[in-house]
This record gives sequence, C-alpha cells and structure tokens, in this order.
Amino acid sequence: MRWKNLFSLFVRSFWVLFILVGCNMFPKTPNISTTTVTEISLNTQTPSPTLIPSPTTPIPNITNTIEPILNQNKHQIGIRQSEGIGEFFLKDNGEKFTPRGVNYAFVPTNSGFTNLLLRVGIYDPDLTRRDFKNLADLGYNTVRVFLDQCNQGPGCIANTDKPGLNPAYLDNITDMMLAAREAGIFILFTSNDLPDAGGYAEEANFNSGSDFAGYRNSYYLRPQAITATRRYWRDLITGLNERNPAFVAVLGWQLLNEQWMFRDQPPLSLTSGSVETTTGTYDMGDPKQKEQMVSDGIIYYIQQMKEEILSHDPTALVTMGFFVPELVAPDWYVETKSLLEKSDLDFFDFHAYPGSLSLEAHVEAFGMLDYSAKPIILGEYGPFRHIFPDLKNAARVTTNWVAESCQYGFDGWLYWTYYPANASAGDRTWGLMDEDAYLLNLFSPNNQPDPCVAVEIPRDNIAYGKPVQASQNLAEELPEYAVDDDPTTQWGSGSDAPQWITVDLENNYRVSEIRLLVAQWPQGNTLHRLLIRQSETGDYIPVHAFSGITRDNDWLVFKPNPPLENVRQIRIQTDSSPSWVSWKEIVIKGEIMP
Repeated sequence: MRWKNLFSLFVRSFWVLFILVGCNMFPKTPNISTTTVTEISLNTQTPSPTLIPSPTTPIPNITNTIEPILNQNKHQIGIRQSEGIGEFFLKDNGEKFTPRGVNYAFVPTNSGFTNLLLRVGIYDPDLTRRDFKNLADLGYNTVRVFLDQCNQGPGCIANTDKPGLNPAYLDNITDMMLAAREAGIFILFTSNDLPDAGGYAEEANFNSGSDFAGYRNSYYLRPQAITATRRYWRDLITGLNERNPAFVAVLGWQLLNEQWMFRDQPPLSLTSGSVETTTGTYDMGDPKQKEQMVSDGIIYYIQQMKEEILSHDPTALVTMGFFVPELVAPDWYVETKSLLEKSDLDFFDFHAYPGSLSLEAHVEAFGMLDYSAKPIILGEYGPFRHIFPDLKNAARVTTNWVAESCQYGFDGWLYWTYYPANASAGDRTWGLMDEDAYLLNLFSPNNQPDPCVAVEIPRDNIAYGKPVQASQNLAEELPEYAVDDDPTTQWGSGSDAPQWITVDLENNYRVSEIRLLVAQWPQGNTLHRLLIRQSETGDYIPVHAFSGITRDNDWLVFKPNPPLENVRQIRIQTDSSPSWVSWKEIVIKGEIMP
C-alpha cells in the first residue's frame, strides 16, 4: 500500500538534512533483546484471530512433511514460457503455479493493529502459524510480507548503534519462513525501502545536493546508493543463510514494494545542465534524455541487486513492485514499459485498486497491453472502504476487478490485506478478516477455484437497476448512474438546487433503510428531503429531511422505525446546496410486500 504519506516524506527529508550537516544518526541504544518496545497502536480493538473451517484441498506446492534440512535452501517456484507466455511452475512436478493469496501486512496487538509485524517484541510465531494454516486450509498458497516496514528504531531490521542488520530481527524472518513451510504456502518478501538505520541510508545519501536530492532520486541513480543497497541485500541474504533458512518457502525477493521517484526534485526537476549517473551523462534540458536516464538507471539498479541476491541465493526469483502514480501522487515518477522489455526482473508486480481509474487505464499506464513474456501478478488490490462502504458491494466490485484482470494477462493475485489497517487510515481497504472473515471465505480458492470467473454475490439494494427520472442531467452523468452500485459514477444535474431524482421500485416494498452517497464540491450546508409515493400516480409524502453540513463521499442514512409500508417510488429532493446537485449512489433496502 502507500506508506509514503506526507509525514513519512517529512521524516525522510529531515533524515537527509541531518546527513548533509554531518549529524550522527546512530546513537547507542540498549540491547534490543531486553528493551521494552513501545508498540505503535493502529486501532482501538484487537480481534481474536479466527480459524475458518473449510474442506481442505491439497495444495501442490510444499509438502507439510519436513524434508532434509539440506534441501530447504532451494526455491521451489520457477518461471518458464509456455507457447510464448511466461508462467510460474512448480519445479518438483512441473505443474503450473498460480499465486493466490494476501498481503500479510498488519497483525493485532494488545492495543490495536501494527504494520511492524516482524519487529522484535511484536513478532508472534504462534499467531503467524495460525494465520498461515488458516490461509492454507482455504486453498490460498501465497502471502506477501514486508521485510523492513520497521526500518529504524529498537527491534527493527537495522542496527541502531552500528552498521548492519539486527540479528534478532533476522531470527524472526527465519522463523516466518519456517512457519510458511510448515503450512505449505509461499512468501513473497518485499522491501519497502532502504533502511534508515544501519548505515545504509547514510551511505546512499552521501553528498546529495543540487544535482541529486536525497532519498529516492539518489537511491536509483548514484554509485554510492547502488553500493549501499547491494550491501543491504548482501547482509540480508547472508545473514539468513547463517540461520539455515527455509528458502523452499520463498516465492521470491521483491527489491521494492513500489518503485517511484520525485518529479519535482533534482535531477528530474532540472531543466538545464547535465548530470552524471551510474549509467552515463544526460542532458536535463532534453526531456527524452531525462526519461532515458531514469530507464537506464532503474534497469542498472535491478541488474545490480539481482546479481547480489543470486550470488548468495542462486535459485531465487527477483521482482519489483509498481503502481500508477495518478492514484496517489502525481508528482511521483513511475515508468514500467521499458522495464518490461529490458530489465532482468523475473516477474512483475503491478498494483491496481478499483476506484476512479479503470483497470484498462492501469494496464495502459503500465505498458503491459499485449505483453506476455514474463508473469505479472496483481500484488495489491482491494476495495477502499471510503469508496465502497457496503461490504457486499465491495466484494462484487473486487471479484469483477480480478476477473477483468485475467483479460489483460495477470498471472496471480494478492489481496490487500489479511487483517485491516486501523480505522483512521485514509486508504483503508476491507480486510479479509473483517465481518467474520466474509471476504476470506468468499474469495478462497476452495470456494472460487477459478479467479477469472467472478463470484455471484446477491444484491440487497432494491434500487439497483430500477427506472429513474431526474429534474435534469448532464450528458455524461445520467440518472441511472445513481442506482448502478458503482460509487465511481454519479448522476449530475449540472445545475444548482432545487433539483430532484426519483427511483421507481416497480413494486410495493416495505423499506427499512435509505442510504445516499454524497457527490458535492465544495462542502457546506445542504437540505435534502426524502419523499415516498405509494402508487404510480399518488401524492408524494415527505418522510425525512437531511439538514446540515455535508461533503463529498459522505453517506446520509435514514432508518425508519417502523419501516415504511407500500413504497413504490422514492424521490430525493435537494432544496439547497453550495454545489450543483448530484448523487453517487442511492441504496434502498427492504422487502417486497405480499
């Protein structure tokens, strides 16, 4: 997901500033094995992990029988081409392998949820084994785990008082591999960033300045950053090798969760002069040379890191994650088309969430139309709760999203996430474990053997697809868009209040709830009235009014007590609003009258 919020960027800028002025960023800390760690609380409630019973389908990946220790350092997943199409396969039996699983990014703690699940003092071997077994029992075969979300501070991956990595943290990674091996699933380990501690970021940012801003714009283009990042991967893999790791349970190593650079920082922000990078000298007054500089630099970065990893783990697969920046930060620079064609990555991990941007638009931005030479997984996807607040509608959107992705050549799917983020997260998705593990069971390979065939999910919105009329509408914002169960579309009147929209339920219903998804800019005081008609030609009867400050994406909810009887039509009339009158969704719940 997007860990790079404004706060984190401020912290990184602060870090780079300290480096430039020569400050010591590695103060002595007590021994982490005896230090009490202050956990980061991400929620107020801690659910007990629930094991969901389900018929068990054998998974042809890793046997649950412990093999000789000498064999566990050989990876079991390979990549081949079948009729010119890249695919994963199992080395032991030659069968095609399709990654289906989840991002294991959060875990419950005594005070909420945390994304620092591998942190010393937080990592829970028993919880990990229960969760992995739960996934395997339902037919899932892959989890994606962040190696270094905890990258600075006591108990994190890098030492705080000397160069290198924290041995106790490496112990936790090693145990998680063993837990996956025991359950019979694979882990895709991803690096979120170069650790801030351990001397890695300090080395990578050394002498950053007017030509190269610190952090990301240095990490992929400068020799010392390449050296520092190679050292990080060398320390990681050799440190794990010393612990006799179960690499047999590792799908691959992901160099970055999501690769991106800053458009508004040098060298990308420069409009004149030349800069020298790891791959040559480029004219910043020429946009094409600037694009070539990034492409060359990332390709070289990938080659260097893969070379380092394979020198210590020769059977490993190496990948990298990407996303479409328009969804998160237009000032971030992401380019993948040239990497598909020229990079040494074994497979690609593209992230795409349903919302305002279509899947086709994602695919075009990634440059993957008609591409099939290497596997591409949808390594992050899921319905955002602020866009899809109704769980069943969220599930419907998600299953359709995955089914559509099959048309574009995606080869695996990892849902975001198993446990949810905290309720305050602005981009929180529905967790697989939410609402009694509804999505976990619905999307499980045992219950949905073919992800390319969408799951049929009954609708409880009796307004869906029903006839609608409106006072007026824009040509591209039709009245029926308010009852299509798609919050990314809307009816728009194209004018100020007063305006109205009416839904004809085509039968008489007992209505128990009416929900309205606001489409409004700017926010401000509004007055909306609900009126019902109990026949096709009768009078409209007012039943409720919403009055007060509303803003875009608010839900207005009316639950009549007792329910409204014999409702044939419902009209939403807006009498005042600071914006043109629009609605994204009208949701009506009820049952047909006998």
